[in-house]
Amino acid sequence: MLTPRKHLDLDVSVLRISALLLKELQKRGVVEFEKLRAYILRRAGSDAEVTFLPALSFLFLLGKVRYHGQNDTVEYLAR
Repeated sequence: MLTPRKHLDLDVSVLRISALLLKELQKRGVVEFEKLRAYILRRAGSDAEVTFLPALSFLFLLGKVRYHGQNDTVEYLAR
């Protein structure tokens, strides 16, 4: 589990990456997993690789996204 520490870089924290994911998903609705990952790495840098999946899991637990395994896509759920 990723835990906050004194030297945590807020630019690649789970909350910031989640916000970037939500922004992109709200704009597009459904995005391929790899395209979404590439978008996050472009916006937040290669250090975001570590927090990409925890951020996506966080949004899934909140009921904001749904993953479709057949298409390998992530869908934004507007509620």
